[in-house]
Amino acid sequence: MHKTRIRLAAAVLPALVLTAACSGSSGSSGSDGASKSPKSASSGGSGGGGATPLSKAQLTSALVKSGEVPGYSVEVSQTNDSADTSTLTADKAECQPLADVTSSKPKIPRKAFVGAAFAKTGTTTGTPTSTPDEINQMLLASHAPGDAEKVIASVKTALGTCTTFTATDNTGTKTPFRITKGPAVSVGDASVSYVMSDTSDKASGAALVTVVRTGDTISAYLSVKSQGGAGSLPLEIARKQNEKLKAALGG
Repeated sequence: MHKTRIRLAAAVLPALVLTAACSGSSGSSGSDGASKSPKSASSGGSGGGGATPLSKAQLTSALVKSGEVPGYSVEVSQTNDSADTSTLTADKAECQPLADVTSSKPKIPRKAFVGAAFAKTGTTTGTPTSTPDEINQMLLASHAPGDAEKVIASVKTALGTCTTFTATDNTGTKTPFRITKGPAVSVGDASVSYVMSDTSDKASGAALVTVVRTGDTISAYLSVKSQGGAGSLPLEIARKQNEKLKAALGG
């Protein structure tokens, strides 16, 4: 997938969102060296039960690859941005969990993470269409035992009270957002979605954010239309990603 297609999404939400969602760097030192797949709870379990979080290398191996889901091309992020360069702070404490999904320094820290972008391929060539209708970013993150559950719970709680907030990024830029609940997603051990709309760019500034828990991992998806506006999550990608993470977790 060419960088020009990635930049189409940059016009929809602040660049920091894409930096966080696409960064291939680890969110914590010392977690990349694990060589064995840790044991975790099964898909229907509550979490890792003391299991070692997946390393960046393990997350990369578990990431959905091009060809694994017919009709989609996936590009793993090659960036190595510092984990501290793309912060997002909400002006309302109750809204911070929603900002944390795309912030590089969430309140509930990630142990390791890796990102990718994906879009539909051409019908005959197997390569991305010149201008895909929708562009998706995904961020896979491992967490300490029990923390992935806390991430999902905090997002659901925030959606019960947070309808608007202003976010400040690491450069001091402020962006006003309106939050609405997204569609139900039947994937993973738990999931939730919401639409994040930039009210200063009503024509195109919106994205669907979907958060999925698989054991002690979180898969966060950012879906936008290339012409502007919130996209829709390709469930076939999310289900395949959940399947691969379950296997990596030993579940």
